[in-house]
Amino acid sequence: MTGSEREPAAAADTFDFGHRISPLLAKVGCSAAECHGGATGQGGFKLSLFADSPRLDYEAITQELGGRRLDYSDPANSLLLRKPMKQGVKHKGGRLLAKGEFAYEELLAWIERGTPFQIGMEETLSGIELVSSDKGFVLKARFESSGRTTERDVTGLAVLNSSNELVATVDSLGRVEKVGSGEAWILARYGKFNARQPVRQPFGETKRVAISSHPLDRVWHERLRQLGLNPAPAARPEVLVRRLYFDLMGRSPNPYELSKFEQMATNQRVPETVDRLITTPEFDRVFARHFGEFFEIPEASKDPRNADGRNSRLRKLFEDSMTEKKSVSELTRVILTDPVGESVWKHYADPRDRSEYIGRTMLGIRIGCARCHNHPLDRWTNAEHLQFSAWFSDQRPAPGGGMMAGKLFLPDSGKAVTPQLLPIGNNLPPGGLTPAETIGWFVLESAGDQFARNMVNRILGKLIGKPLVDLPDDHRVTNPATHEPILDLLVERFQQDRTDFRKLVRFIVTSQLYAISSEPLRAESVSGDPELRYLARREARPLTPSQFKAAVESVLGVRINRPAPPDSPLAQQLYIMNSGLIQAGLKTPGSQVDAIFDFQPAPAEQLKELYRLILARNPRPEEIKSFLPLLQQSKNARRAGIDLAFALLASREFGSLR
Repeated sequence: MTGSEREPAAAADTFDFGHRISPLLAKVGCSAAECHGGATGQGGFKLSLFADSPRLDYEAITQELGGRRLDYSDPANSLLLRKPMKQGVKHKGGRLLAKGEFAYEELLAWIERGTPFQIGMEETLSGIELVSSDKGFVLKARFESSGRTTERDVTGLAVLNSSNELVATVDSLGRVEKVGSGEAWILARYGKFNARQPVRQPFGETKRVAISSHPLDRVWHERLRQLGLNPAPAARPEVLVRRLYFDLMGRSPNPYELSKFEQMATNQRVPETVDRLITTPEFDRVFARHFGEFFEIPEASKDPRNADGRNSRLRKLFEDSMTEKKSVSELTRVILTDPVGESVWKHYADPRDRSEYIGRTMLGIRIGCARCHNHPLDRWTNAEHLQFSAWFSDQRPAPGGGMMAGKLFLPDSGKAVTPQLLPIGNNLPPGGLTPAETIGWFVLESAGDQFARNMVNRILGKLIGKPLVDLPDDHRVTNPATHEPILDLLVERFQQDRTDFRKLVRFIVTSQLYAISSEPLRAESVSGDPELRYLARREARPLTPSQFKAAVESVLGVRINRPAPPDSPLAQQLYIMNSGLIQAGLKTPGSQVDAIFDFQPAPAEQLKELYRLILARNPRPEEIKSFLPLLQQSKNARRAGIDLAFALLASREFGSLR
């Protein structure tokens, strides 16, 4: 072993094949699906997928084919070593081992010791932790044995990766090399556990900026300071007021609301507006749609066949829950226990589909991979998946009459699966609960931190344009949030407020973070746009098709009997220009555009009112110069005004939030 290699990961009197050799098989790729871990193995040699079954792998190596893969008289001549070294033997997997490397030396030492499966007391792996070192990170593993905890360095046995190799790389021994600016996560996998630690390289120097006393802003600014990024300035008032109304009301402000916002003291505009908007029925309808989306209820126009009745009742349930000011926890209990609410997951016939639905919508976790097999990138095992799914079996007739608890049976053996909750928190429920109540207790109590993290991430995503955890249903160690400290703070506030999402919304939208501009901070092109990625500025985002149609109807003050635009951006733009959606609204008698020309005779005021109605701002000097003559010189000012209104409604500015 070279001087740079780490020492073996256990004391001489302790050895476990599952803790020492199985991890190496996974680390060098022998047990991968495309190699010997595949369904039929490779070259007559079959290992368990990702070295998940140490005993089977041990028997395959030591006993199959009369033990021909091992040479006890000359361990270095063992086929197990020579093949992955490509030492006189063909190996389709290429060279995986070399003398002097940690993996080779560990395997050689194991053969020299007589290939034991276990020596000493049996140990159970209970957790891992990545710890900073001079050159990078060391992975520490905790083992439990007879009430005693032992910690050992298992860095050389672990699978180590970087989440972004353009920022930092890590080698097989935990040594980190910083490559570029930004943030990368060093990810470690050992046994069934994963761990992570960040590595940051600042983009540059930060300027001194005034930081509000808002707790969210303090965490956000500290994060930007660590990354060497400067925050964008505050968005212009006309941008901010439109952002607020769309996020909280689903529409732009009308001219009266715009004037009221402008007349307020600058430091009171947002808090006073938010306090008023979150009490309105429109706010309730907006968030009823959001929560419907979180729980996978499609818009009415996108209901699948035979589901429109059920989904209509569910949409009504969400709207009623918002009107009744239910917290997110209370809404979740309704979904788990109310006869109408249950239909959102009970329409799945298979208990496994039901359990996966609860996992991804309520906890933001995907357990579906464990449906077929154990996977090293997933903390859930196949057994845990089946045991959790067993809670969702429908009741069945009891022998003496009435109904009894349902059962889930193993497809291969026919044995009943004992229901058991996923290992999150203290997952031992109190007695006397029904299955639905047990699941409610588990989601909201035992897994309450994960539930809060999932919901906060989704709500924040609606307010700032994107969630911090990309793929909101995939919260795992190897998929960290863009801003972990921000997410942690919001989860803490959300739980303190007993999952009252209205308080969370107010907390977010009264921050500097919410109010920053979406304009790029620098004119030159920056690779990867770090300001956008790390929330140094906002991302301008297009209105959704349903938002766009609702916005046109709100601005014009009329209902339009046309479908919303399609989802495809190109098809959407063609639809907006050519479908007649906007034209139909403008032709409807009594629209608010008509009202401008009915009650405002001065062309300059007509132009101003058009802009304030449609774009929630005054026309700029260059716009006045271009468009005012059209109204002044036109023989039919109303007709010219309608044409201008169409252009504004079809513009990118109207169709997006900046």
